[in-house]
Amino acid sequence: MPQTTAPTIAEALASFAVRECRTAMRALADAKQRHRGVHEARKAIRRLKSLLTLAAEPFAESLPSIETTLGRLATGLSPLRDAYVAVNTARTVAGPMPSSEWRHAIEALEHRSEGRLVAALARDPRFLKRRRELRDLAATIEALPWQEVRRDTVEQAIARSERRVAKAHKRASHHPSPVNLHRWRRRARRLRMQLDAWRKVLKVTGKSSHHRAHEDKAAAHAMSKLSDALGAKQDLRALRTALRSLREPEAVAPLLEQIRQELKKHRKIG
Repeated sequence: MPQTTAPTIAEALASFAVRECRTAMRALADAKQRHRGVHEARKAIRRLKSLLTLAAEPFAESLPSIETTLGRLATGLSPLRDAYVAVNTARTVAGPMPSSEWRHAIEALEHRSEGRLVAALARDPRFLKRRRELRDLAATIEALPWQEVRRDTVEQAIARSERRVAKAHKRASHHPSPVNLHRWRRRARRLRMQLDAWRKVLKVTGKSSHHRAHEDKAAAHAMSKLSDALGAKQDLRALRTALRSLREPEAVAPLLEQIRQELKKHRKIG
C-alpha cells in the first residue's frame, strides 16, 4: 500500500480552521438541541479565532475583516448562551432539592431563555443566515495564504499569548475587578485553545517530539483549569445580575446571599 504523506504544518492548520467553521455550521443546524447547538457554535468560533491568531502576521491583510465577522456571529449568539447558562448555573447552585424561591427563579429564567431563543429564530429561521455566513467564511479562510505560515510563526504567536496572559494575571492580581478578571479569563482561554490546536497540528504532521511538547501540554492543562475556575466565577456573577433583573428583591434576597457565599470560594483564583 502506498504511504500517506503527512500534511505540512500549514496544511494541518488550514484543515483545522475550515473544520471549525463546519463544526459551527452543524451545531447551528441542530434543531433537536438548540441551546446546546448555540453553545457548541460559540465554542467553535472561539477556537477558530484563537487558531487564526497563530497566523496573524501572514494574514494581516485579511484577518481584521474575518475577525469582525466572527465577532459579530459570536456577539449575536451571546444573549442566547448567557440566558441558558444562567438557568444551568441556577440549577447547580440550587442543588438537587431547590427551595421554593429557587424553583420560582429558575422558572422565570427558563422563560427568559426560551423567549430569547424563539425571538432569535424568528429573526433568523433555522439560523440559515448565520450558517450561510459561516459557509462563505470557510471558503475565505481556505483561500488564505497558509503557505506563508511556518513553525516559528506559530511559536512566536504562542509566546505573545503567554506574555498577554501573564500581563492580564498581574493586572487582575493587583486589581481583581470583574473587567480585569474577565480579560484574564479570555486570554487564558485563548492560550489554552492555541496550545491544544498546536499540539494536534504537531501530532498529525509527525512533529510532536519537539522540545516544548511536555511544557505545552502542562501549560494547556493549567490554562484549562484557570479558565474553568474564572468561568465559574463569571457565571455566578452573571446569575446574580440575572436574578436582580427579575425585580423581585424580597424573593431573590436569600438566593443572592447564597451566590455571595459561593463567590467567596473563588476569591483566591490564580
